[in-house]
Amino acid sequence: MTEDPLDPETIVRAADGDDAALGSLLRAVEPQLRASITVQPLWRRDLDVDDVLQVAYLEAFLRIGSLRERTPAAFRAWMRRLVDSNIKDAIRGLERDKRPDARRRVTQGGQGSSARTLIGQLGGPGSSASTALSDREQIERLLAAVARLPASYRQAVEQVDLAERAVADVAAEMGRTPGAVHLLVRRAHDRLRELLA
Repeated sequence: MTEDPLDPETIVRAADGDDAALGSLLRAVEPQLRASITVQPLWRRDLDVDDVLQVAYLEAFLRIGSLRERTPAAFRAWMRRLVDSNIKDAIRGLERDKRPDARRRVTQGGQGSSARTLIGQLGGPGSSASTALSDREQIERLLAAVARLPASYRQAVEQVDLAERAVADVAAEMGRTPGAVHLLVRRAHDRLRELLA
């Protein structure tokens, strides 16, 4: 029987904030993750396995402290959930591109309108832009939160949501697939909700 490359002690160190330990865990689990990813032929042109893994790794660095059970099996399952969730979210974004939902579209208008629309999207279905904070304060808070995002999340949100550029154009500029850009925007929105809470 071969020794498990995912050492429980390394998992504990990673969960406690040791980036080098997490990096070694991700390298150890990558072949299994890569082998388990299946992308339907319809989406293969727009969704790259490397992009899915890259976003999952970024999420792992951001959220490793939330890993409750610090065992090899739990770490593998947690990473698999991150990857599966990323694939589903990327495909949802690609499907949305085919039939956009006008209610979720960031609209053009006066200065700051795309930021106000993004604020409404981040707040969820029951919220509105009319809160105790003025529009200007809300936009300032949003832009400060965007500045705190990891670089790839920040670039995706700035270009897709705030500059209102087409996902395909942003993907080409970033050297990523459209599916990866959808995924980055989705994860950036999740992170912005946390930062703005």
